[in-house]
Amino acid sequence: MSDLPGIGQEIAHPFYGRGTVVRHVRGGRYLMIDFGAGVPYQIRPEELRLTPVREVVPQSKAPVPPAPKAKPVVVPATPRDVPQTAAQALKVLEALRVGVVPSQWIESYTVARELELALVDGDLSEAAREGSARVFLGDYGTGKTHLLESIEKRALANNFLVSRITLDDDEVSPAHPKRVYRALVNRLHYPDQPWGYGLRPLFDRLLEGPKKSLPELNPSKPDFHRYLSPTLLYYRELQDEAMREALLDWVEGHPSESNLELEPDLRKKTGVRGLRLYALMDYRPWAHLYAYMVGGLAVWARLAGYAGLTVLFDEAEFYALLGAAGRDFADLVFGYYASAAMGPERVRFDLDTAKRGGHAVHRSFPPRYAPVQPLYCVFAMTEDPVGVGALSRLLPADRLNRIRALGLEDYQELCRRLVEIYKLAYPDFTVGAEVQRPLGQVVYIGVDRGVFENPRQVLKFILEMLDISRLCRDRIPDYVKEVLTHLRGEPSEVGA
Repeated sequence: MSDLPGIGQEIAHPFYGRGTVVRHVRGGRYLMIDFGAGVPYQIRPEELRLTPVREVVPQSKAPVPPAPKAKPVVVPATPRDVPQTAAQALKVLEALRVGVVPSQWIESYTVARELELALVDGDLSEAAREGSARVFLGDYGTGKTHLLESIEKRALANNFLVSRITLDDDEVSPAHPKRVYRALVNRLHYPDQPWGYGLRPLFDRLLEGPKKSLPELNPSKPDFHRYLSPTLLYYRELQDEAMREALLDWVEGHPSESNLELEPDLRKKTGVRGLRLYALMDYRPWAHLYAYMVGGLAVWARLAGYAGLTVLFDEAEFYALLGAAGRDFADLVFGYYASAAMGPERVRFDLDTAKRGGHAVHRSFPPRYAPVQPLYCVFAMTEDPVGVGALSRLLPADRLNRIRALGLEDYQELCRRLVEIYKLAYPDFTVGAEVQRPLGQVVYIGVDRGVFENPRQVLKFILEMLDISRLCRDRIPDYVKEVLTHLRGEPSEVGA
């Protein structure tokens, strides 16, 4: 794109001020710009004012997220989770070939994330006591989803219920609180039940446990949850499995019978009186109600013997795709979830003045179910200034952390680990010097010259080269020569 500012050109941004273009990414759809913070920001070209810098007077600057700093948390040493069989190694390789993060053995190729994971370990400890929240920022392909997978494994190992939500601009829009809640419950993962999802495993465990762990089911008591408690009581009394499923569909936020349609059938089937089901609507101003629901689930998880609830928001940058009204509603979703996790004293979100939707009875329900909720919320976001600004207005600056860029030595370790997995997957395959030496050379030059910009690109290249070596090793010299020619910017001999 000829109208893009060149590498090294000084530009001005109306929000961040003066900066220097470091590189173009994603075909020029984004620019990486250094505003003097030490780590470049990702900016859309249309946001820039390419007028002389002296004419631009920056407005209020967003807080610059600090680099991750490890808390003084002692993490017990555990063996690295690696595949043990050829079949397991093949599963890892197939996932990487199609560009997704494997659901297992993620530690086998996780490198240079000690600081981020130390923060997470401290957060999980804090979350079990009083709730916690964290934001991780990074460019496309730098490993945000990979990091969330690692956090999910850590949270499950620490006995948390975990839900990882991938936000988008439609089905799970951050501006629609019911859709976010539905995705959260639908993907609820249990540490002791690998195949259990949704609320049924939690309800069953609560009802099968000791009486002291049962949530409050008396409507006159303050701990009675206005949505979850009636649902659990009806669920306990129902003998009709079809009605149980209809009840679960409703409380999990799926399209189903309305509360007004369900109530008379539930009373008839159970004989229970004096309970009311309140509406769960897909209205954008209802964020406080769904935060109330999620806080209740976190507390109930602890009653059931778990440490609490961890919610991971992936692709939070979809915030930037929303219109002005959509961003206002997404602000409510993020704000209420952050407050549900950390409490009103530790966030910059005023629960008393924030908008609440619904009738008077809905607005009367508190956005926090309990004073202390064992809830951990993690937001992973590409460094879009709009989204970063939104989360900066909600959370303290020390809760926003950039994912550290990998160095050459990190890529070398990544290469070594992937070769080991490959050798396990294909026991008859040998990686000799004629493969390993050029592999290291190409990765070194590619990273050093900025051609490989992120771990995803390096992983795909390593796999491609190993596959060529395994299937047609005689092509390796010509292949490596062509790749090195491209990396060095030399004229290609192909077709000459």
